[in-house]
Amino acid sequence: MNDQLERCGHCRYYQPLEAQGGQCHRYPPMFAGDASPREAHHWRFPVVGSHAWCGEFSPAQTA
Repeated sequence: MNDQLERCGHCRYYQPLEAQGGQCHRYPPMFAGDASPREAHHWRFPVVGSHAWCGEFSPAQTA
């Protein structure tokens, strides 16, 4: 693994939310619990750091 390039921030499934974090869209959203009565639904994509990594990395498409 190339430590600098094969990170979540460079993956095709990563959707940034803020400077250092985003959501992984590799799989459908997962049930995140029902503890908050303020939300209409409780399904979420996993939140990951842009420098995190996993074994399912796929390079982002370049335009």
